[in-house]
Amino acid sequence: MISATPLSLHVNTEDREKTCLGLLTQAPGFPDLPTEAARFIAGGCHRRTAARDQLLYEKGETLTGFFVLLDGRVKLAVLSADGAERVLDIVLPGRTFAESAALLGRPCPLYAQALTNSRLLFVELARVREAMERWPAVGLAMLTLVAERNQRLTHDLEACCLHSATQRLAGYLLREAVTDADAPDAATVTLPAAKTVVASSLNLSAETFSRELHGLAHRGLVSVDRRQIRIPSLKRLRVLAGEGPRATAPLAHRIASNG
Repeated sequence: MISATPLSLHVNTEDREKTCLGLLTQAPGFPDLPTEAARFIAGGCHRRTAARDQLLYEKGETLTGFFVLLDGRVKLAVLSADGAERVLDIVLPGRTFAESAALLGRPCPLYAQALTNSRLLFVELARVREAMERWPAVGLAMLTLVAERNQRLTHDLEACCLHSATQRLAGYLLREAVTDADAPDAATVTLPAAKTVVASSLNLSAETFSRELHGLAHRGLVSVDRRQIRIPSLKRLRVLAGEGPRATAPLAHRIASNG
């Protein structure tokens, strides 16, 4: 039987498999998929570019897939009734976004905007759903992506509700720190966006963010050179963030101390 599918569609799918497979495997979870499953999903991917400040999608929009950021920076944000912006996340290369809304088929709760010129891969949901039925490993990969996003949001919510501005900033620096091979207790952080954007992602005003950063520098916990932040001692910063030995005493000891 001769397939009714146009030849051009076969060619386009095969071309996308070749050109998008290597890009798709930059996203977490996808390198571990069976080769045939990854190729099948890649056949439904599209390469996209976004100029700085370009909207990728608006709040309330329904998507037919999700994104993998290849290069650049993307912010996920929401506007309040009075027009104030709240940045919920800054997406870095190699991460996915919009997968939860796409999988649920619901309107996006946030909008996505490129902070810099960016390259992206758009992954068609229809292909992913079919792949999930054929290869169980695809379902596990998608479940892991959504679970990791949920964990990150839970961590951020805890920080906003329970941690001081100083602790939030210290925790952020620890999470983004890149350690020094020659000095394991030292690290550097390169802010992924303007300080106003990073501050909003921590639920801080730009003024508070700058004040707290200068406070850490005054205490010798960091040194700042524009977007480059040097941490001389991760151990000292962990104590300040509430992640050090003082915050991790055994539960029985803490109960006994509280009498």
